Parts: sequence; C-alpha cells; structure tokens
Amino acid sequence: MSRKQYYSLQSYISYIATFKWRFLLVFGIFAIADTILVIIPIFIGQLVGALAQQPVPSDTAYLFAFILIACSVGHDLCWRTAEFLYLKFLVPKTYEYEDIIFHSVITKKYPYFVGKFTGKIGSHVGTIGREFREFVDQVCYTYADQLIKLPAIAIIMFTVNAYTGIVFVASVLIMFIVGRLTVRRSMETEQQETDVSSSMDGYVIDVIANFVSVKAFKKELTEFDQIQDKRQVVIKAAKRSFFWAIIFWGAMSFVVRYIIWPATILINIHLYLVGSIDLVQITTFLSVIVIFSDYIWGVIWSTSQFILKLARIEEAYQYLFGKRNVVTSFEDEQAKTIAWLSAPAPRFAKELELRELTFAYPDKRDHDVLSGINLTIQKNEKVGIVGKSGSGKTTLIKLLLGYYRVPSASMIIDGEPCNNEELVKLVSYVPQDTALFHRSIRDNIAYGSTVAPSKDEVIRAAKRAHAHEFITLAPHDYKTEVGERGIKLSMGQRQRIAIARAFLDDKPILVLDEATSALDSESEVLVQRALEDLWQDKTVIAIAHRLSTLRNMDRIVVMHEGNIIESGTHDELLRSQGSYYRLWQHQSGGVITD
Repeated sequence: MSRKQYYSLQSYISYIATFKWRFLLVFGIFAIADTILVIIPIFIGQLVGALAQQPVPSDTAYLFAFILIACSVGHDLCWRTAEFLYLKFLVPKTYEYEDIIFHSVITKKYPYFVGKFTGKIGSHVGTIGREFREFVDQVCYTYADQLIKLPAIAIIMFTVNAYTGIVFVASVLIMFIVGRLTVRRSMETEQQETDVSSSMDGYVIDVIANFVSVKAFKKELTEFDQIQDKRQVVIKAAKRSFFWAIIFWGAMSFVVRYIIWPATILINIHLYLVGSIDLVQITTFLSVIVIFSDYIWGVIWSTSQFILKLARIEEAYQYLFGKRNVVTSFEDEQAKTIAWLSAPAPRFAKELELRELTFAYPDKRDHDVLSGINLTIQKNEKVGIVGKSGSGKTTLIKLLLGYYRVPSASMIIDGEPCNNEELVKLVSYVPQDTALFHRSIRDNIAYGSTVAPSKDEVIRAAKRAHAHEFITLAPHDYKTEVGERGIKLSMGQRQRIAIARAFLDDKPILVLDEATSALDSESEVLVQRALEDLWQDKTVIAIAHRLSTLRNMDRIVVMHEGNIIESGTHDELLRSQGSYYRLWQHQSGGVITD
C-alpha cells in the first residue's frame, strides 16, 4: 500500500476507539478460537508419530486424540461465544456510525449542497456506512484468523526445519513486495471506477427524481441514451480495474504455485529420505502446507478486497468530508448544533435594518450580487420586494434565511448587530416550490414545529391554511402519504401545506418567496387568504412576480442589478412613473416579464 493517507480508515479506527474494550474483548475471543485451530497440525503430527510406533503406545495415542477433540470443541465454543458477544456489543455500534456520517452531512452549510450532486451525496453516505459494517465484520471474522495464522505457520515451519522456515518467510516477503507494486495501480483504477460509478448513480437518481419532467418532455429515450453513454465510461473504468486485479492475483499465484509449494515439498521429502527429519515432522509439515494453501488464498483475497474497498471508501469519504475526521469532530459539532438550538432568539421589538449589505457567491467572489443594500423594516411592517430576474431578490432571501454568512454589521436588530445565522431564529419561511417529504400529510405539517405538535394543533394549523378540507378527502386523512416531493398533491395543496407549517413555526418575521406565482385562480384565492391570516402581527418580507399580490403591502421595494432603486407604496410608485411603473405596465397576466 502506498504512503498515501486514508482519511476514511482513520475515521473508522477513531470510531472503533470509542468502544475499544468491547471491540478488543470480541476480537480477542475470535483470536483464541483461531489460535486453537492453527495448532492442530502439531498434534496431528504427534498422533501419526505415535501410531507409527510398534507397538503403538495407546496412552500416548489417546492423549493426542483427546487433545485434537478438545481443540475442535474449544474452537467451536470460543467461536460461538465471540459471535454472541459480537451481536450484543458490536452490531449496534456498526450501525450507529452511519448516524455520525449523516449528521456530518446534514449539518453542513447551504453552499456545501449547492456545490455537490445530491444523488452522489446520498450514494456515498450509504457506501461509507455499509462498508464500515463490513470492515468490522471482516476484522473479527477474517483478519483475526489471518493475523494469528501467518506467524503461527512460520513458527511451525521453523520447528520442522530451518530450511522450510527460511523458504516460507522469504516467499511471503516476495509476495508482499510484488503485491505492493501491483496493488497500487489496482487501487488507482478502483478509485476511478468508484468515481464514475457514483456519478452515474447520482445521474440515475436525478433522472428518476425528476420523472415528471422526463415524462412531460418525452425524454425517456434521450435519458436512456445518456445512461448508455455514461455506462460505457463505467465499463472502461471497470475493465481497467479488473485488468490490474488479474495482474495482482497472477503475481501472488506465481509465488505460491511456482516457489513455495515446489521448494518446500522437495526440501522436506529430500530431508526425510536422507533421515534428517522423521515421520512426525514431515506429517506436521504436510498438514501445515495444506492449511497454508487454503489460508494464503484467503489472505490474498481479503487483502485485495480490503484494498479495493478502501479505494472506494476513500473516494466517497473525501468527496463528502475531504481530510476531516468526522468522528473526532462529531461531539464538537453536535454540541455546537445543540447550543445553537437551545440559545434564545435575538430580541426583536422595533426594527430590522440591512446596512451596506454587499454579497458575492463563494464561486464568484469578484461579482457582487448585492451591492450596498440599505433597508430598514419596522416590526409588523409588510414589505414587498420586486424586480426582474437577476436583480438580487432571491439572494437577499437566502441571506435572511442564513444560507450564506454575512458580516454581523450588515444586519442590525433593534440597534444591535446580529449574525444572520441567529436571525434565522426569528424567521419562518414559505417557499415558491414546496418540496414535501415522502411522509404523511400530518408529518409534513408538523415539520414546521420545533416540538412535536399535538393532533389538534396540526388540524388547527391546516384549517387556518385552508388545507383541512382537501386533507379530509384524502384516502387516509392526515395519515395519507404525499409521495416523493409531494407529487400526489397539486401545487396549490402543497402551498397550503407549507403555510400550515408556517403557522406551527410561529416566528415574528415571515419570508414569502413567490408564494402564489404559479397557482390557478381558485388556489391563489385560498392561498392568499391563508397568507393574510398567517401574516397578522408579523413582519413580512415578500418576493412576488405577480405585482397585484403586493398592492396592499405597507411598502414595496424595487431592486435592479443588486441595488434598491425605488421604495414606496403601490400608489406612490405608480405616481412616480419610475421602474415600478414600467414593471406594472409590462405585466402579462399579472406577472412581470423581462
């Protein structure tokens, strides 16, 4: 193996260290079972030697026979004990590791998900967790056996005669050197295959998740052709990986078949024929060489599989976490999350002020999306934000929701600077595109509450959102599952579910992002009524393309290329005949057009 650092393996070992005594207990009993098994050839040789004597010493023969039986029974008892302890102590811990992986992903900041393929993230989370369970399983069931057998076989070979021991040790060293040279390329090609395979898995998940668009645009064959093209890339990577696996196995086979077996067998037969070793020694040797032949292929197989798996795990791990050890940082991250959740929200009694707010996305630092925004919003004031696409409206909302960090001096609450990640505790949100979880309607509504709401609270929120009526008509009432991303519900119904959530997420600032822009007339009326009920006694910041929905706002702010260029009531802005007036004049069906 190369000197490259394997951060995934470091993470695995760090996690095992958190329950090391239980792990060592189980591993130790497996090792005892394996030790009992590996010494059997010694007593086989002694038994054959006793039986070859004339007359046969019956006491000695029975002694070695009982020792062999005791070894067999002892091995089985130790093995079964280790298995039960593995079940009790290790199985739960192997699954809990995946909790750490999921926590480390889901607590990442918003930009992390923007910069990655979500299908690939999901695939890699499953891979790392699954491979950890298999790693612990292999350490106890396979690697313990191999760790015991290699030195034991070498020692037994030396007890037979020094020549056999020297040939054996030298051959194992040759296998190690040759294997290290060939396995490096095998690992590189395995990592390449893992990367292209996970990318393809992510693409497949993305296509299936967006099946509505696929069906709407009749792109089934187009996507199938894309999959076939990507599959060819995977096949090429798999062939390269398989080729180097063949080279690795061929090299190992050459050492075993052409060096160890011929050399040790011929040496021991020669020594027996010339009288240098006796029947006990050659019987012991033959028993050991049979065990070794079975054992060495197991070692080669498990080593090669470990190396290839490590390559896959490392590719997944570094994609998700880079060089960070998620186990050692887990408790700190969890403590920070708990501390943030338990800390009180900032005091908001008078006003929210945005002061010289300037922002550029991390991947385009030289391009300001917002430039020197100054805006003061009084408590309970209703403010609409309008502007053409690209004016900065959505970016402003993202900052209010804490998706990206901004300097505390840019956001002021009641005269005090406020971190925008703390500001989130004051904000409830109704998005334009409400993507629901593939759970029950009740679960989706309850998602807006920081504590588990009662059934009555959920129903009350649904009624206020004008959602109760259609929910009671669903097949299983509030227990009806909505399908992936809420596909079983209409857009208007999904919006009302989102508003019901916001009723439970009762915070003083309400952010609305195009909440009615894509609804039919009937749904828009119901959603608008629900929103008007929702924003009573709240500070409202609403983005809208449908300008008619903002007519009754206390103030409308017009944005253009990251700047606020106008501010006033609907009537004031129309009278000034500026940008808002022109947007109003150019509406098509009540929606701003470019």
